[in-house]
Amino acid sequence: MFCNQCGRDNPEDSKFCSGCGGSLITDTGTKEDERNISEKKGSKKKLIISIIIGLLLVIGGIGAFIVYQKKQEEKKVQEYVEEMAINSFNMYLEVLENAIVISMYSETWSDAIDDRKDFNVELTNLQDAYKEKGILQELTDTQTEIQHSMKYLQDVPEGYEEVYGVLKEMYGVYVEFADQAQSPTGSLLSFNNKTNDLYSKFNSLFEEYLITMPADVKEEYETYVDKNKNKEETEVTEDTEI
Repeated sequence: MFCNQCGRDNPEDSKFCSGCGGSLITDTGTKEDERNISEKKGSKKKLIISIIIGLLLVIGGIGAFIVYQKKQEEKKVQEYVEEMAINSFNMYLEVLENAIVISMYSETWSDAIDDRKDFNVELTNLQDAYKEKGILQELTDTQTEIQHSMKYLQDVPEGYEEVYGVLKEMYGVYVEFADQAQSPTGSLLSFNNKTNDLYSKFNSLFEEYLITMPADVKEEYETYVDKNKNKEETEVTEDTEI
């Protein structure tokens, strides 16, 4: 083993030079250790960077999900608002259509009594005429559609509980009123009294509904009314004529 300082040849297992006394141990190990430490530091740095990138991706994913979820909730509320507006308009329109049928029952019933005719026969003939024209079936079909709509509206978003409560009461009165059009029963007096009570109650609830509805429902309702303004004027009069 040669000494790096004086060049003297020494035995292989010597640790110090026999000539100058200098150290014969090289710094190879130290350099390797330094290299290993450097590599470990580099690996650790890469790991930290990978972790940071991973965290950023997770945070970004969570943020995107929150935004998506918020948009879905907003979409759901908008669909609910539209359904409520359409439902209330159709319900109001159906009460008017049922009212015309009921009014014809009452008039026919009263005329039969005045003319000393069998009012049961007269009412049956009128019902048959309505059935033949498909009016009673149309009223039933629309009632079924409104029923399905009310089931959808049961899942009430926050902030719409009050207006839904009023709409639910309206629906209960509407169903009873529609039954009057499908099957006139009792005496003429009791039939008329029940009809008037239900009609008055529905209109009171409808006024409360218009006051209670939130701004977005009101806007959607008014828009729907404008789009269908001719429907109320034509269908109510034409479809129930015999």
